[in-house]
Amino acid sequence: MKLDYLLITATDMEQEHVRSRMESSGTDHPLTRPWHLGSLSGKSVLLVEGGVGQVNTAAALTLALTRHEPAVILQFGAGGAYVRSGLRVGDLAIATEECYGDTGVLTPEGWMDLEGMGFPMIPARTDSHTGVLKEPLYNRIPLDATRAEMIRKHVKNGMDGETTCGIAAGPFITVQQCSGVQTVGDTLAARYGGICENMEGAAAAHIATAFGIPFMEIRGISNRVVDRDLSQWDLPLAIGRCQQAVERIVEQGGR
Repeated sequence: MKLDYLLITATDMEQEHVRSRMESSGTDHPLTRPWHLGSLSGKSVLLVEGGVGQVNTAAALTLALTRHEPAVILQFGAGGAYVRSGLRVGDLAIATEECYGDTGVLTPEGWMDLEGMGFPMIPARTDSHTGVLKEPLYNRIPLDATRAEMIRKHVKNGMDGETTCGIAAGPFITVQQCSGVQTVGDTLAARYGGICENMEGAAAAHIATAFGIPFMEIRGISNRVVDRDLSQWDLPLAIGRCQQAVERIVEQGGR
């Protein structure tokens, strides 16, 4: 089925406001977690709860793309901001690329990424539309910077009443193990120039790239990546603002 958007989150709470705003036309449970088909702001959408982590995300998204043909994939949810980014709790971050932050090997000489190991995540391939040979991709999955800037402007214009909400675009880093220690987060941020981390984005960007479908990602900042202190988190604020931004992106046709 052709769709305007495939929307995907890790958890139910990250999508509940968006779901409440949809006009539903059906629900499915192909991988135990629900999928909701319908419309949002006049656009046809499939809203997928993928589950936490890279494996859940890749499995759910791959299955969805065998059944549906979205024009764009939009992933959203909460993320942790690296200190160097300057982002604060409640701000919004938009991905310009996704990076597999800790996929590689730790050696006595230091950490080595997939390129150093000689194992591409996505091998060299010929673009089915242009016939151009594309380079292999290792830890970095590039996204469309022009599209990222466009949705940043859409979101900024739609958040005028949120005077305390900052919006930034930059590299996202996906990890298997969240950085609950600032020195670990600082190392990852420096490795890729990252502005925030999450547990799913690189997998979704990977699958979207493999299928040749445009991919966007936006996250609300629930915490800064410092030594773990839950008293400094605000998850409801982060996911509330993020879902408000998603509705704005879909409404404005961020593609």
